Order: sequence, then structure tokens, then C-alpha cells
Amino acid sequence: MEIFSIGFLAGLALAIPLGPMAVLLITTTIKKGRSVAVFGALAMASVDFLYALLVFALGDLVIQSIGDWVYPLRVLGSILLIWVAVQIFLSARKPIQELGEDKATRSTSVLTTYATFFGLTVINPATAFYFVGVTPSVSVISAGDGFGIDALIFALGVFIASVIWQNLLVIGAHQIAKAAGSGLKRKLQYLGACLILVLAIWLLIT
Repeated sequence: MEIFSIGFLAGLALAIPLGPMAVLLITTTIKKGRSVAVFGALAMASVDFLYALLVFALGDLVIQSIGDWVYPLRVLGSILLIWVAVQIFLSARKPIQELGEDKATRSTSVLTTYATFFGLTVINPATAFYFVGVTPSVSVISAGDGFGIDALIFALGVFIASVIWQNLLVIGAHQIAKAAGSGLKRKLQYLGACLILVLAIWLLIT
């Protein structure tokens, strides 16, 4: 239970800062609705789970594997975020999707949303390095032969915390979208696109 609690708190500490992915999640909720955006939240939490599990279990091996790729991955991630911001800006000029969309369209949106959020999150090596700073202290209290189970419990705590926080963002954005007219929704999408663009450029030059 102690390892789960530490994982939960670590997951919250990672998820709460408002980065470009959080802004993208909010913007996606406004554009596509809560039922689609929750899969973006699930994708982000899935990557947090995988990184937490891998770093806890393999530690230095993971860091050595991605160490030489940190800057290229940051550049790639920033470029993709800039592209996403442009797409959001362009799509904001189109009508907001209504709840009456057919099942095939919604299924496509769900898969695209999950894949987009998973891909953009997984190429962010900062998540892995974050867990490098956390897991040594946690592994000290790991129970010998149960190390693999402890890694899984720690990662599960991270996953649940991430899911909860990301879905709180989705719910909040959904409530705002419900209260807003189409004009305000469009402006919020423009604002989200601008924030993502600024954050992507900041990640690129820092």
C-alpha cells in the first residue's frame, strides 16, 4: 500500500502541471466532446504507466537507451505539437461536432485521439527522466523477491492518479463547453492552439 501511495502521489505530481498535452486535452474536449477526449486522457495515463513500470524495473537501462535521443525526441515532439496547433487552429473554423455523429465516425475519432495522444506523450523523454528521480527512493522499500510486483503496484498508482487528473481536466473542459456558445468554443480552440504553439516553441528552444 505504501508503494501504491507513493506511485499515486508521483502520478499526480507528474500530471498536474499544465503542459502542452494538458492544453491539447482540453482543446480536444471542446472540439470533439467528452466521450472522445477521455481516450486521450487514457492514452496519456497509459504512457505514464509504461514509463513508471519500465524505469522502476529496468532503471539505468532505460535511461541509457534514450539518453542519446533526448534532444532529437524533444525536437520531434515540438514539431509535432506545432503541427497539431496549426491543425486545431484550422479545424476551429469548422462547425463543432454534435453528439449525433454516427458510430463509425466516433470510432475513428476515438482511435485517432488515442493514437495521437499516446504517440505525442511517449516521445517525451522527460516523463522517463522524472521517474528516474522518484524510483530510487521507492525501490529501497521494495520487498526483495516482490520487486516485480512492487514495480507493477507503483506503476498502477501512477496510472490511476494520471487517469483521475486527466479526466478532471476533461470534465472541467466539458462543463465549459456546455455553457459556451459556438462562438466562444471557437475562441477557446484558438486560445488552446496558441498556447500549444507557445509551449512547443518554448520546449524547442530551451
